[in-house]
Amino acid sequence: MPFMESSERIRPKKSLGQNFLKDPHFLDKIVAAAQVGPEDRVLEIGAGLGHLTRALAVRARHVLALELDARLIPHLHAIFDGVPNVQIEQCDALAYPFETLAGTWKIVANLPYYISTPLIQRLLQYRNRFNSITLLLQKEVAERIASPPGSKEYGYLSVLVQLYAEPRIEFMVPAGAFTPVPDVDSAVITLMIRSHPSVPLANRDFLMRLVKAAFSQRRKTLRNSLKQLGISGRKMDTVLVATGIDPGRRAETLSVSEFSKLSDYLREEDPEKGQ
Repeated sequence: MPFMESSERIRPKKSLGQNFLKDPHFLDKIVAAAQVGPEDRVLEIGAGLGHLTRALAVRARHVLALELDARLIPHLHAIFDGVPNVQIEQCDALAYPFETLAGTWKIVANLPYYISTPLIQRLLQYRNRFNSITLLLQKEVAERIASPPGSKEYGYLSVLVQLYAEPRIEFMVPAGAFTPVPDVDSAVITLMIRSHPSVPLANRDFLMRLVKAAFSQRRKTLRNSLKQLGISGRKMDTVLVATGIDPGRRAETLSVSEFSKLSDYLREEDPEKGQ
């Protein structure tokens, strides 16, 4: 597959968190981790200088590459001019209409730290469009996503992702593989989208409100951290006894299943219910 070259020198923008991965060894490993094949449609978020886009285009049926930085669009068009299975689009992934995508896609992305959590949340809202999401992230964020209950990294993002996907850390990427060299190491993680949530959901919005409240004051016990939901302490004690959850436990010790059970019981007492 022929690719054009561009001689334009582009300096990474610190404000956009741009760290370009050029190492072919790690680029190939990312494509392999995403299990991209000749029948796959791939949505790449953050095409950058097009290095990962090239590796994807060799394997995939179609690559839709999104890039926020308008400076990079002419560079990308120059490289992929005449490559029929690559489409370049300038847009903000946080505003992209994922609901307009036809068929099922695989997501592959090299995400800057500042966008990773809100974008993951948004992608999971449209999870019916994707069967897998493979992300190059700051190592600490990837570890947080995959962390089990009881670990210090386990938190709101862990519960949210594990509710809808099976996360798997694939491999680490050292800082030296990027240009410019970031201050942190990175990791590639794959989220295999579940056909159904990992636990029954009576009310997803209330569940996530509860999880957010529990982790907002993670040093406090559940009984104290959940007061912000507006449910009386007496009712909270009754619910905790009914669910078999010790009120002295902290949020990081609860499994996704336990959060779901607690949510179902507390939902009936939610002051905002019916509003």
